Amino acid sequence: MAYISVVEPVGRALGTVRQILFSPFNLIKWLGLGFTAWLASLTEGFAPNFNLIPNNAFDSPAGRQVLAWIQAHLALVISVGTGVAIAILAVTLVMAWVSCRGKFMFLDNVLHNRAEIQAPWRRFSRQGNSLFLFSICFGIAALAVLATLALLLLFVAWPDIGRHNFGINALSAIVLGVLFIPSYGIVVGCLLAFLNDFVVPLMILRSCRVMTAWGLFLDLFKAHAGIFVLYILFRLALTLVISAVVMMACCLLCCSVLIPYVGTVILLPLLVFWRSYSLHFLEQFGGAYRLFGMGPSQYITVQQEPV
Repeated sequence: MAYISVVEPVGRALGTVRQILFSPFNLIKWLGLGFTAWLASLTEGFAPNFNLIPNNAFDSPAGRQVLAWIQAHLALVISVGTGVAIAILAVTLVMAWVSCRGKFMFLDNVLHNRAEIQAPWRRFSRQGNSLFLFSICFGIAALAVLATLALLLLFVAWPDIGRHNFGINALSAIVLGVLFIPSYGIVVGCLLAFLNDFVVPLMILRSCRVMTAWGLFLDLFKAHAGIFVLYILFRLALTLVISAVVMMACCLLCCSVLIPYVGTVILLPLLVFWRSYSLHFLEQFGGAYRLFGMGPSQYITVQQEPV
């Protein structure tokens, strides 16, 4: 097998960006491709931390009245809160389902240099649903592991907590947390990176479901573990560079990149680069992993009325 590089795909990905978005430039194509990229990123993005309820909110007379009303109508508050929580959960699940389908739409459009919406939405329904179910199971498993870790740390520190004393148990819990929590984050981050960068493309390449694609990727990973570790490290460096570019764009464009869909359209060259980089890396493992060039190149154009 030829030498596998993590740097060479950068040049190829830049060439893909130039070919798809600028050779020639087509506004309708750009907007359509941006829409599929926006769908693919619905469950990603910023999570600002707003303190909606100040610490002294209930110290004022009005705050005490609100607290008294809540205590007097506790059943109603719980019912409304439960309904709101269910509605938020339902919206979140719908967004996750659409995002899973959007990942295949955006990937298919990048592969074939086009901006179709309806056709890939229908074509990849089976793969999108499979990815959605896997994402739910993965999220539940990740939360279960995190909760187990938190309970373990609490169990270790509990003797000192009960004595209201900072002793060897509390110190041991802090040390274990420093060791395990970052490791947990690294493992989850790597799995999500492999899922999006390689498993999703393999699902298209082999027309299979997510677990079959995971099996194909793990076989490849076991044979080339070192280069994939190097890929993750280089990917982290690229993430820092792209994040810096996004922050600069946010400042220069007065935070317009934060507007849903508008920001995706503005940052589309970065998104196409990021999507195509892993594909060019994967195709270095041989013709069996080549995704580009599988179909004709076409894109949406403005229909003109006959003269």
